[in-house]
Amino acid sequence: MAGIEFIDHDWTSFLEATTSRGPLEYFHSAMAFVDGHKGAGRQAVDLGCGGGADTRLLLARGWSVLAVDAEPKARLLLEETTPEHHRDRLDIAIGQFHDVDLPQADLVYAQFSLPFAGDHHDEAVSNALAAVVPGGAFVGQFFGANDDWADDAGVAWVDRTWVDRTFSDFTELDVDERDHRGPYGQHGATKRWHFFHVRARR
Repeated sequence: MAGIEFIDHDWTSFLEATTSRGPLEYFHSAMAFVDGHKGAGRQAVDLGCGGGADTRLLLARGWSVLAVDAEPKARLLLEETTPEHHRDRLDIAIGQFHDVDLPQADLVYAQFSLPFAGDHHDEAVSNALAAVVPGGAFVGQFFGANDDWADDAGVAWVDRTWVDRTFSDFTELDVDERDHRGPYGQHGATKRWHFFHVRARR
C-alpha cells in the first residue's frame, strides 16, 4: 500500500499531495484489464480524480476522460496541470458521486473513492455501474469490515457477498481481497487495510 496518501480525510491536502505522484499498482491493474494503452476513441470516468494524476495518465494513453471529484480544488489542479494538447479530451465535474451525471463509459475507474460516499454509498455505486457500457469495465476498491477506517463517519464498508451481488450482472468478475497492516500518508504512519480490489467487465 505504499503510495496511498490519505491524510486524515483532509481532502484539500490529499489533492495537493497526490497531484504529481506516479501511477499506483491499481492503475496498472486497470490498464492491464482493459488494454488501457489503447485509449483512442474510448471514454473513461475517473471517479474521485483527486489531484488528477491518473486522469493525466489516461489522457496520455489516448482516452477521453470525465474527471469527477467532490472537492472544488480538483478542477483548478487539473486545469493547471493538464497539457494543452490533451484538454480537448478532458471534462471535469465537481459534485457528489451519486449526483453527478456520468457519460456512458468504457472504463469507470474508482481508486479508493466510493467508500467515502458514506451514506450515499449504494447510490454512488449504482450511478457508477450504470455508466459502464456492454464490454466496458469497472475497476475500483471497496473497504471491508476490518479496515481501520471502516467505522469512521462518512465511510462505508462491504463484504464479499455484497461484491458478488452488486456485480452479478457483469460477465467477468475478478476480486482480490487484502487484509494487512501497511503504510499510508506522508509521515510514516501505518493502518490496517482491508479492502476488495475489484475488476469487472459488463
